[in-house]
Amino acid sequence: DMLSDRKTELEGHQQEVEQFLNNVFKDIFIMRYRDICPEIRVICMDEISVWMKTFPKVFLSDQYLKYVGWLLNDKSKEVRRSCLTALGALFKDRELCQDLALFTKRFKKRLISMTCDLDQECAVAAIKALTNVLVNRNELSLDFTDEDCESIYQLVFHVHRPIAVAAAEFLNKNLLTGTGYEENS
Repeated sequence: DMLSDRKTELEGHQQEVEQFLNNVFKDIFIMRYRDICPEIRVICMDEISVWMKTFPKVFLSDQYLKYVGWLLNDKSKEVRRSCLTALGALFKDRELCQDLALFTKRFKKRLISMTCDLDQECAVAAIKALTNVLVNRNELSLDFTDEDCESIYQLVFHVHRPIAVAAAEFLNKNLLTGTGYEENS
């Protein structure tokens, strides 16, 4: 009986915390993620990524992920980099990948296009995030087409060494999966 009561109490506390975070999200985040100051947008992305890792059952839904996807198109390189870093960490966790499947399908083209971002650090972060997607593609129910892979493979010859290294890691991981990249039928 004591354990059952304690469990009920803890579940109540968890609901309170989730409700509090949801209120913070609605009252603060939604107003500030489009702020004129890029530093504030970066803080918003950093915080939502912490929430997604801490409370994945609540925050890894389209209701919250769409903001990260929208800010992949932000004019500030720092904001784009923050989004890519957050996504890279989420894609690295195999258990979270199932919740990211729909998001990944929607934003895959944008992620691939970001491998050629004008900001080289964003390009590296995009390639690293896509490498994590590649490793967990079964959980994400996602396949890379020939074009997707070839656009990243070409970056192995990039002048900026971190981009070339990240692309080589993508190539290496794809070859180590045993099947190479998927044919586009």
